[in-house]
Amino acid sequence: MEKALITLEPRDFAYLDVTVPSRCISRIKAGFAGHAAAADGGPCTVFEAVMAVLWQCRTRAIMSDPDTPAPLIFAANVRKHVGAKRGYYGNCITSAVVVPRSGEVANGDINDVLRLIKRAKQPIPYQFSKNKVAGGDEGRRHVRGLLEPPEGVGLSMEQLDVTLGYNAFDVTSWRNLGADAVDFGGGRPARVMCWLDRMAVPHCVACLPCNKDGANVLARCVKEEHVDAFLGELAKFT
Repeated sequence: MEKALITLEPRDFAYLDVTVPSRCISRIKAGFAGHAAAADGGPCTVFEAVMAVLWQCRTRAIMSDPDTPAPLIFAANVRKHVGAKRGYYGNCITSAVVVPRSGEVANGDINDVLRLIKRAKQPIPYQFSKNKVAGGDEGRRHVRGLLEPPEGVGLSMEQLDVTLGYNAFDVTSWRNLGADAVDFGGGRPARVMCWLDRMAVPHCVACLPCNKDGANVLARCVKEEHVDAFLGELAKFT
């Protein structure tokens, strides 16, 4: 997928600076905790809550057909899976992908959207397993079962095109970069963000952890014609 991205021409998406309010994030996390969170991959994180809001709002804003795919691609931290020691500052990420129908994302409860995100992360540990084929044929059968992604999760050749189109949504978190903790003598910065150049695929960068107001997000994920609808959907969560 990365090779295909290099060949794509940048597109003109609107440049938006939005905030997902802290009260919204807290409400979503608390709501998910009451819906068998442990069975769905543990409690909801701040990043997952922010991503669920952005994904659902964007899908509602641009959806023309509920049966079209609405791919989500996001960066997942894999430090614990590769044995990175405490203090390691390099990149330890992989891409998680889920490709449900647009109607599933737009019309589902926010907890359903969170479960889709959790399912996208389920295969990640097995990508880095040291004992994938241990135990002979029985072990291989067991591993194949572990590695087989749930329906709608993962990336097939047929799905490659839709993950590079306008319906796709790519999200990144700056949480582990530590840029917000830098102090050159005048105190820590009130806010750190990047400049998103023209993108080939709709993209958002979330600056976490969130402050008292919420999680800051720079978004180049919708065309100008969908800006008002996207911001209107975000306002419904406040």
